[in-house]
Parts: sequence; C-alpha cells; structure tokens
Amino acid sequence: MISTHEDTIAGIATAPGEAGIAIIRISGNLALPVAAKIFRAKNDQPFQQIKNRVLTFGWIENRGSSLDEVLLCIMRKPHSFTAEDVVEIHCHGGIYLTQVILKLILDAGARLAGPGEFTQRAFLNGRIDLTQAEATNDIIRARSLLELDLVVNQLKGKLFQRIAAIKEQVAWVLALVNADIDFPEEDQVFAHRETVTEKLKMAKTALIRLIGSAETGMKIREGYKIVLTGKPNVGKSSILNGLLEESRAIVNQLPGTTRDTIEESCTIGGIPASLIDTAGIHTTTDTVEQEGISRALAAVEKADLVLWVIDMVNPSFENRLGERLDLSDIPMIMVLNKSDLFGPGPFSVPGELSTCRRITMSALLEKDIERLRTEIYQQISGQNQRLTEETMLTNLRQQKAAETALVFLNNATDSLEQGFGQELLAVDLAQTLQALGEIVGETTPDDMLNQIFSQFCIGK
Repeated sequence: MISTHEDTIAGIATAPGEAGIAIIRISGNLALPVAAKIFRAKNDQPFQQIKNRVLTFGWIENRGSSLDEVLLCIMRKPHSFTAEDVVEIHCHGGIYLTQVILKLILDAGARLAGPGEFTQRAFLNGRIDLTQAEATNDIIRARSLLELDLVVNQLKGKLFQRIAAIKEQVAWVLALVNADIDFPEEDQVFAHRETVTEKLKMAKTALIRLIGSAETGMKIREGYKIVLTGKPNVGKSSILNGLLEESRAIVNQLPGTTRDTIEESCTIGGIPASLIDTAGIHTTTDTVEQEGISRALAAVEKADLVLWVIDMVNPSFENRLGERLDLSDIPMIMVLNKSDLFGPGPFSVPGELSTCRRITMSALLEKDIERLRTEIYQQISGQNQRLTEETMLTNLRQQKAAETALVFLNNATDSLEQGFGQELLAVDLAQTLQALGEIVGETTPDDMLNQIFSQFCIGK
C-alpha cells in the first residue's frame, strides 16, 4: 500500500497559489500533539481543552515568534474523514507561508502525505467504500450539474447499496450450496430450487442493468465526444467558436487553416461534452495536411456524435469518411452551413441522404447556434434513456469487474440448470461475489488500489 497506515501525515488540502485562505490537514495518532507544538490559542487556552469540531482562533508560532494568524479545527477519531484524529489549520493563502507552516508540521513529527493518502486512510479504516473514495476525486473534477449529481449519489453510497443488494441475493444462494456440500443428505438446493432460481434471476437482471449504465456514467464523467468534420472552409471552426461562445479556433477564408484536432470542453443542455474541430477531409499531397486528416479520422472513429458540416454555397456531399471508417454506429447530424450566403431559395440533398438528420443554419447567427445546441442535446440525450438514474458505474474499472461478475453468474446459472454439481456451482458463486467485491474495494488487489489513489491530489 501507499503508506504504513500507522504514521501521522500532513498535506496542503487547497490548490497552490495566492488566496485568502489555505487549509493544511494533519491526520494520525500524533495529529493533536504535532499541532500543539506549533499552535497557541489567542486566549492562551490549553490545547487539550480545545473543543472538538469548533474553530479556534490563534497563532502559528515558530520558536516563540508568531508566524500567522489562523483558525484551527480538531476532529477527534472516529468522527473524522479518515476516522483518525484530524487537525485542520486554516491559514492565509500565501504560497511561501503555507510551505513554511507545512515544514513546521513535518519537523514536529508528521510526514508529507502521498497522493490520495487521506482518502485512502478513510477507505482502509472502513469510513467509505472504494466507489465513495473514487467519488471524492471525481467531485473535484466535475464539469456539469449532471455529473455532479451522479458523483454525489455515489458519494452518498448509493452505488455501494445497489451492489450490496446484488451480493445479498448471490450470498444467500451460496450459503445454501455450501450447506448442501457439508450435509448432502439434506439437498437444500433441490428443496429450495424455485427460490434459488428466482434469486439468481433477480441478481442477473440487476447486474445486467448496472452494466448497461456504465456507458452513460462514463460519458457523463468524461463528456460526450462531438466531432465536427467536413471539407475545408465549410465553417467548422466558426461553429466550434459559436458553440463555445469564444474565439478558440482560427477562422480564415483560406482552406486548410485547421491542420490538427482542437478539443474544448463545454456543456450542452447541462450535459458535459468535448467539442473536437478537425482538419478538412480532402485529397492532398501535403504531408502536414495528410497527418491532420488522419487525426480527424481517428477522432471521428471515437465520436459519440458527428457534425458533418456542408457549405450551402459550394455544396459537396462526397463523404470520404465512409471509405475509411464504419459509420453505421455513429450518430450524425448534417449541418448545412452558410444559409445567410445561400439565400432564401430551396436547397436539396441527394436522395440517399434524404433521411439523414440535418439542420440549416448560419454559424454567424446566435439564434442558429442555439438551434444547433438544441439539436445536439436532443441527439445525445436520446442516446440514453436513463440520464437521470440515481446510480451508475462511472469508470472502466467498475465496468470490467461487473462484467466479470456476470460471466461467473451466468456460469453458475448454467451449472444449476445442467446439474454439474454443487462444488462447481459454489466456485462460480464465490467468484461472482469476488468480482462484485472488487467494485466496492472489499477484494480489490493492492496494486489496483495503489493505482487508484495515486491519481488523487496530495492533501485529498
């Protein structure tokens, strides 16, 4: 593991930089004695008499000299984030000042915390499960209200509860099977065959539904990838700038201005999205443009939605994407751009594209950009029916563990139906529980735990 889980750790819990306040956190058995060495209450109240969970005004002192005016808060175990004794020092947010105070704490007997070590201790002490630990990191990085709602539900333990309900069904059956192995003459599985079948069916249905939530959960966290593609000079960059409401991409009448992919984050109707502008798709001998086109194709291949931009003044419906990629599973909106230059006359598309979802607009008109936002929202929200579901799997680790659990659960169901013997059934059920336990951290390997917590910031 990252730490010995016995020493006292300290770290700056706020972002580096100049600010009104910075917070330095100490956790461990020596948290209170360490803080007592450097803190003096303004009313000279003895440190041991400072009340729990109350901000106390005082000074940080260094060899008898006052260094900073601070507020100190003691949170005694087990009622703290880490379930250990925790002290927080709220000092002025100077870059140099916080480092000096942290050094005083380290010199007083603490050591510098590693990335995510406070959250790791909360997990190891049973204060939170692994999904809640991941949520504490995700909530810092949330980019939309929808993502925030998803992470908060996970932080409240609702994903843990959903997995626990599945485990309960499987564990009940496993207990019955183990009883049969120990006392075969009683044949408990046969006697409760209908109940066993029903519980395994309920667990399987719930697990399949949970796995089905992973794609949506990860897209809400990572953002829907929306790729703008089309020939050079059709207005892709202007549309990107309009959706972002800022001038992010260079706009020029010369074709080939965009030679690399440009990716920016935004929200569309409250849903996080990554807008990706790409080089124009066309035939060229320019090696730089060829590389840009290759990157554009790679971006389209990973897209959740493609905006195929067409210049209404000089329309070309030659879609070179289909020559290199399978577009059958990628939703697409045909964006007929530059309507302000085309005029009021009729505009037609080839018959084979007549069923393609499309919008006529001008990237220069704000009302048309809003119409495009609405069209995009309807498309990406329509891809999933459960955007408001309370609990979802939110990362690949959780999804893979759930899929492994389903494999073993299917094996268990087959073993039961085909009468392969109680021993095989018990193994498959135990492996199902093992995989489900990995999601919440009960059976997660140490190397995976190290990887998860290493992605956290120091002080969290």
